Amino acid sequence: MAGGTVCVLAGSGLGLLLLRDGRSDPLLLLPSLVLSLGGGYAVLFPGISVSRQGVKLYRDWRHHPPAAKVLWVLSLAVALGGLVACILSGLANPLLPGQLVWLFTGIYLVLAGWSSALLGQAAVVRAKAPGMAGDPAGATAPGR
Repeated sequence: MAGGTVCVLAGSGLGLLLLRDGRSDPLLLLPSLVLSLGGGYAVLFPGISVSRQGVKLYRDWRHHPPAAKVLWVLSLAVALGGLVACILSGLANPLLPGQLVWLFTGIYLVLAGWSSALLGQAAVVRAKAPGMAGDPAGATAPGR
């Protein structure tokens, strides 16, 4: 997951260098696109697979770690900011949103992957704690 994060940062940085005037050739942006999206998915898929029992995002909001909540909200902010940036840039240059969308997508995928991993791991830890739902040892714990 760390390697995917580094790839997204490298791909986004390279893409921003090539998009200075908004008229870059899409073929020149291809390596940046591969780094950004490939790295994003390299973070997202392992992040999602951390918890097999499912994360109840809203119901367990108070129990989630603060870092996971911040990353989750930040991922939504990046997605919304990317959408607004693409719409506004499309008014000035119709080709620019197609080149910009992957910059935001890679960053969104990384944030969503790390938040999913943290949320999923917290759910696994809560499920294994004595006295929590889904733990057979919790049913026979003293004082129950």
